[in-house]
Formats: sequence, structure tokens, C-alpha cells
Amino acid sequence: MDPAWFERAVEAAGHAIFITDFEGQIVYVNPAFEEVTGYDAADAVGETPDLLNSGHHDADYFGRLWRTIVTGEVWQEEIVNRRADGDSYIANQTIAPLADDEDGTITHFVAIQTDITERKQHEMALERSQDLSARTEETADVGGWELDLEARELRWTAGTRRIHEVGPDYDPTLDEALSFYHPDDRDKIRTFVERALEWDLPYDVEARIVTPDGTTRIVRTTGQPVAGDGTPVLRGAIQDITEREARRQQLMVFNRVLRHNLRNGLNVVIGHAEGIEQALESVRSDDVDEAAALEQIDEDTSRIVSAAEGLLDTSERARTFDRIYEQIRDVKPVEVRPLLASVAAQYRDAHPEATVRVEGPTPVVLANRHALRVAVDELVDNAFEHSTDDDPTVTLSVTERTDGTIQLGVADRGEGIPEMEREVIVDGEERPLKHGSGLGLWIVKWLVTPIGGSIEIEDNDPSGAVVSIVFPASRWTPSADDESV
Repeated sequence: MDPAWFERAVEAAGHAIFITDFEGQIVYVNPAFEEVTGYDAADAVGETPDLLNSGHHDADYFGRLWRTIVTGEVWQEEIVNRRADGDSYIANQTIAPLADDEDGTITHFVAIQTDITERKQHEMALERSQDLSARTEETADVGGWELDLEARELRWTAGTRRIHEVGPDYDPTLDEALSFYHPDDRDKIRTFVERALEWDLPYDVEARIVTPDGTTRIVRTTGQPVAGDGTPVLRGAIQDITEREARRQQLMVFNRVLRHNLRNGLNVVIGHAEGIEQALESVRSDDVDEAAALEQIDEDTSRIVSAAEGLLDTSERARTFDRIYEQIRDVKPVEVRPLLASVAAQYRDAHPEATVRVEGPTPVVLANRHALRVAVDELVDNAFEHSTDDDPTVTLSVTERTDGTIQLGVADRGEGIPEMEREVIVDGEERPLKHGSGLGLWIVKWLVTPIGGSIEIEDNDPSGAVVSIVFPASRWTPSADDESV
């Protein structure tokens, strides 16, 4: 090639080009170099590339650069340099050795820089935006999704994958995404999607999904048809509202129980207070024997105290539950058998006439140990409360099922649990005309469900009930370092 043409091409190039001798002294810069760096040729020639050093890179970076080019290899990497006015710029830099035609000795180096500052700023802004979006999704338990109607491709954001508990690269088909929904809700969601596609209708609906490990979550999912760039798409969001729904249900149950107990308790207090008042009037008028009146006053007073203690107990149970629930996901491996034995010992001391047995092996479950202790305590207390025997028998058992799940059962010989109450607890929802009779089983459900447990209720033979907490198979083996109960 004609050297004159080559020189003109370098002069006209839009990339900053400079040439150094083997010692690293700049011997030539093109006009684009002057424009990008702000240094005139007269200021740059005779200097070394250290003229552009921004201080961003350490000695190791420049050491690797120099070792690469002096061995005849080409160096290509991004660099942060400094302009003449002190501002930094980012360049994609390529440095190639120039060798003598006769003996191949490296005599010079040519460096070509492409200013990519603006592009990198856009990339960093996009990364910050994506990071902010991801953090927002995680904080709000939300995710997004988009269905390309022509390609039938479904894309999930990181938040949607987190809610479904799948990997960071997972992108399902539409049928695979629908398969996450609970069998009882799947057709409903499919219908909404089909209507959105066919009739251009948005939707906003609540449903249940089941994650790969079997956990059921309540989600709010929305869909909105969007034209967008001529390619029709269906975009939507999904939000995990499991916690919100749990809190709503808890407030409703606590409200019902507290109103019921408060009404009954105040009726007791008022009724027996009136009894005390009448007894005192009788004593003052000498209409009755004073000893009998005092005995009646004593009985009425005891009933008032008992009613007040009952109200305080309900309030304390609610407060204890709320405190534990705030830390419900602080889980650790817990040995089940020692926990059951500790609860059994507590009730043997309080009820010496009763028989409290513990049966089964010593598996390990992943749980909040305080929550599990309170849940078992509630089941045993419930068993004693509904016992019809003067010397009740309560059995606490542990069973490792063939599918790997672990069952903690509490069996009594009482009157059993009404069918309506069973349905309410298993379904996890109360209605005005369909609700349980107290707090105990609700507290158990609320404490075990967030950590993967579930409740089962069966009849005991020949009478009574067996209420069980069922946990997924444990992946932990007890060790001396585990904080277990």
C-alpha cells in the first residue's frame, strides 16, 4: 500500500491512534487522539502514555500490558484514561507491536483507542436500573413477566423466578408456567389468559401456586395485552401475598375469638358481681345466714377472677404468637423427640393423674424451635381441654413416613373435633357461618405453615382425635454443633 494513502487513512480515522518507540516514548498521534484526549500533538509527542494515566489501574494491569506486547502479542482491553482537562474517559484499547521487516525486531508499538465512555455510562445506568428493579421486586415480593404472542415465548424477571423458587436462567413455556398453579386454580388462570389473548381483556386475580418443593403460596397475578412495536405481547406482574393473606386471616380469627371471649367473660363478671351485690344486701338486712352469704361471695369472686384470667390468657397467647411469628423464618435443625419429651414432662407435672406418652424415633426437622414448641404445646393443651376422662391419656408420637415426611402427632381420647372445624383449619380460611371454636389449632397452623409444615386431623381409635404436624423430609443430620431442642 502506498505509504501516503496509509498516512492519510490514519489521519482521517475516527479512532485515537498513537505510536511509541520501543522505550514507550510517543512519536506520533493522529488528529482523533487530540480530539479525544485534549492533548495537542506538540504536547504529547516526546511524552510516554503515562500522560493519560488516570490512576484507575494498578501496577499489575500495566505490568500485564507490557509483558504482552514486548513478546510480540497484541493487547486488547478496556482502559480508563484521563483527558487534558482532568476528566476521565473509558476506551477500548488495542496495542500491537510493529517489527522491523528485515530481522523481526520490535521497534514500535501502535495503540488504537475507541472512546466508549458514553456507551459504558449507558450500560452502568442500565445495570443500576436493573439492580434497583431487582431489589424493588425482592422487597415487595413481586415479579414481572411477558408473553410474546407470535413467538409464544414467555420471559420471567428475577422476582417471578424467586416467587416460583426456580433457577436464575429458568424461562418456562406457557403450559409449564400454568402448571405451577394449584390444580383447583389452574383452569381459572388459564381462562383469564385465554380471554386476555382472544378478547384483549386485562385481568387481576388471586390464586395459589405450588413451588417445586411442595410449598403452597398465594399470589396476585395480573395480565395486560400490549401492542408494543407492532408485536402483540401480554405483560403482567405477580406478587406473593401469602404473608398478607395470613395476617388478614389471623386478624379475623383473633378479632372473632377476642370478641367472643370478651363478651362471655364480661357476662360472667357482671353476673357474679350482681350475685356479690345481692349477697351483701342480704347480709346487711339479716335475711340470710352470714356464713352462707360469704360462701356465695367467695364463689362469685372466684368465678370473676377465673373469667379475668381467661381473658388475660387469650391476650397473652396472642401476644406470644405475634412475637414468635415475627421471627418465624429463623429456622434451624431441631431434634423432634427431645422437644416432645420436654412438653410431655411439663404436662405430667401439671396433671399427675394423666398419662402422657412419647413414642417414635428422633428425626430432625428444619423449623423455628420456639414456634414448634408453642405449636406442640397448643396441641397437647387442646387434647387435655377436650378430654372426657378424669385420668386422660395423651400420646405424642413421631413417625418417619415412607415418602420421607416427618409426622408429629398428638392423640387424645376425647370427643373428637367437629367436621366443620376440621375443614376450616385444613382450608385455612374462616367465614362468618363457618369457623372454628378457638385459637389453639389456628395458632398451630399459622406457626408451621410458613416453614413448610402442614396440619392433618384424623379420628383416633376408639375415640378422640389425632392432630398431626407434617414436615417435609429433613436434609440435616444432628451434630454436636447444632442448636437443637
